[in-house]
Amino acid sequence: MGFVDAKIPDDCNAVLDAAAVLDMREIDLFRLAFRRWFGRDVGDSQIERVFAAYMFQNIVPPWTRHFARHVLARAADGRLDAAELGALKYTRPPPPPRHGRFYVGITAALMVLYCVALLNISYDPGTSAPMPCYGGPGFRFISDLAHAVSGTEPPSCEALKDLR
Repeated sequence: MGFVDAKIPDDCNAVLDAAAVLDMREIDLFRLAFRRWFGRDVGDSQIERVFAAYMFQNIVPPWTRHFARHVLARAADGRLDAAELGALKYTRPPPPPRHGRFYVGITAALMVLYCVALLNISYDPGTSAPMPCYGGPGFRFISDLAHAVSGTEPPSCEALKDLR
């Protein structure tokens, strides 16, 4: 795949490639391989010893070597299913957007500014296009709400027609 290097043993390359194919960290590949080989999860101290031997001495345990080869063979055949292998538990979530909160804040501020600007729009019957009573669907609710807050009664549609 992509990590082939003359100094790195084939078993280590297989681990690197299998981890890349499954989009997971190498230590998580070791954990998954252990769980599939032995049928149980591995303890942190045990996996750390095995992984340290892999990192510093290029020693790949048989259960990880077998699993990495299995993953690469399935990927080459086009039959790789990460969910079937149980790899979804270990896949890395995508990183959050770099300035995500800033963009959400700016968007919210612009929406509030837009709504405030809409409140300042007036309707002049002499120069504006004719509008139905209360300006259209939804505006009746806003008008009723505004009049309820101000403590006044909303005008009837007949009274508004006389203004036109």
